[in-house]
Amino acid sequence: MSVESAVAYIKRMRSDEDFRKKMNDLSEDEAASWAAIKESGYEFSMSEFKKAQEAIYEEHGITPM
Repeated sequence: MSVESAVAYIKRMRSDEDFRKKMNDLSEDEAASWAAIKESGYEFSMSEFKKAQEAIYEEHGITPM
């Protein structure tokens, strides 16, 4: 598991409309969502995802609310 994997996932969610739709369609089912993330080659925990979000925010100069 890694923050780098989570950053890659976030960047793909931002750039790949079909992937984003697929993942959003699964968002109501947590187990299916995590399974799809892993099947797509990403491996990270929720805490790593949050760190990745912070890195993306910093990269883009965004201050979270």
